[in-house]
Amino acid sequence: MARDELYRLERVGKVVCVKLTNVWSKSLADQVYSEVQELVQDIKHEPWAAHVDMRDWIMPTIEAFDSFQKIYDWCAKNNQTHETTVCTFATQKRLISDFSPYTDDYHFFTQKPSAAQDWLNSRGFPLILPSTMD
Repeated sequence: MARDELYRLERVGKVVCVKLTNVWSKSLADQVYSEVQELVQDIKHEPWAAHVDMRDWIMPTIEAFDSFQKIYDWCAKNNQTHETTVCTFATQKRLISDFSPYTDDYHFFTQKPSAAQDWLNSRGFPLILPSTMD
């Protein structure tokens, strides 16, 4: 599958926007981990946020769990302070809650991208969602 069929990743100011789709393998999670590190290289010494849209995501494979956790751990250690997660199913929220080190004050779950954008804006992370994240 092509990259765009599996995920989209871009940065808007101090917000990393990720759209997850399909099933994520260990190798794909490792690839995203490397790309995130590159993407935030010049902002990782100051607070930054993530906007994660997983409405079209099926889940990671069991083998990908450690790599997925590695992404969350690295981001938290490198000054990601806030995250919005747009999800459709309670299972997605529960899975991400298990990986995420953030409390409800710093992690916002919603079914609406506009609500996620508003929440990040209210927390000091200006964001207009890119059209590629539709």
